[in-house]
Amino acid sequence: MSFLLAQVPAAVANPTPAAWRVITKMAYFAGLIGTIGATMLHLLVLRPVLERQSVDPADRAVLHRRTSLLLAIAGTWYLVALYFQIAGKAARVKGVEIPYGRALQPASIWKYVTVPAKKGEWVSSGALTLTQYLLWGASAVVLMLLWSPKLRAHLTGIALAGLVLSFVAYQVTLLPTDFAKETADTLVDGLLDHLHVSAVSTWVGGIAALVVLATARRRLTPGAGGTWAQIWTRFSTVALCAVGCLLISGLYLAWSLVGSPGELLTTSFGRFLLVKVCLVATMIGVGGLNEFVLMPRIARARRAGEEGSVFRLALQVFPGLVAVEVVLAVGVLFVLSFLTGSARVEAGDPDPTLSGGIVGIGVLLAVLLAISFVTTAKVSERLSRPAAAPAAEPVPEF
Repeated sequence: MSFLLAQVPAAVANPTPAAWRVITKMAYFAGLIGTIGATMLHLLVLRPVLERQSVDPADRAVLHRRTSLLLAIAGTWYLVALYFQIAGKAARVKGVEIPYGRALQPASIWKYVTVPAKKGEWVSSGALTLTQYLLWGASAVVLMLLWSPKLRAHLTGIALAGLVLSFVAYQVTLLPTDFAKETADTLVDGLLDHLHVSAVSTWVGGIAALVVLATARRRLTPGAGGTWAQIWTRFSTVALCAVGCLLISGLYLAWSLVGSPGELLTTSFGRFLLVKVCLVATMIGVGGLNEFVLMPRIARARRAGEEGSVFRLALQVFPGLVAVEVVLAVGVLFVLSFLTGSARVEAGDPDPTLSGGIVGIGVLLAVLLAISFVTTAKVSERLSRPAAAPAAEPVPEF
């Protein structure tokens, strides 16, 4: 998300944002995370599980309809949020801020996106923004097609189209307005920033969608607990990969924005970042509780044929804990609205320079995280195994 944390003069580093800025930024990120997360969830988790022959057709129909409605709502939310977000950009064109009410007028937005390119630029920043928001808007409109019951038969194709359009739109931010100013550092920053947002969206958007879908439990059959156990198991694998990418990219972005550990306490940017890190760490902790406690309990209940326990754990207890992660994620979005500039700017530190040593540390961390996640999966699997029956006492001979 570093492209949103634009460098500003030290004198105005990390200013307190206006209320409209907090609201529009949170709404925009909720839309982005929701659309990417929900489409990824359907394509990587729900569709493969629901296509299995063991799934009751009635449960399949309920979840298919709920997923379609969820994506349609996400697309509608995102389309509206995009307009308010681009108006926010128009309110700060060329460093001159205009009243947000005036920025909401189509004429103000058009003036922003049609600002001519500066000398040496192949395209203006406004034109790139217009291209990106049109693509994002197209992805939202595609998902809104699912409001039509007739089109829900094409749920997978529509979800894939919406995801591809959203992904292509996000890549527009990698295009510089002046290629002469593009460096290896800025390219790496952009790529890891995109990885960070994609990982957050897949993880947080996925769990939020699952919490919403779990509210349909009263319409499901008693055997739906087994289906949801498979959904949670498959999603946990996806979430582990997403969290791994989140940690690697997040550590790099933190290094690029914070010059030293002390700046986490001595700068306003650092303090907000520290709060965000604590919230994310708590989310990961709750996820660990699900992985090491609830998943094994569900697996053991399934092996024992305890259908009622499986349903309760998979559709009541598990979603309840995951809902805590969603609430924490809302807190992260709120804190993110206050992150502008960087701790380096506030402290007057020089810009970071990417070196072979930093790359080596990143590769080492990636390897260690991969090992730790494989170990996590194996430990969770081992905990899921039924306890060994006690050995029978030998019968005394007479």
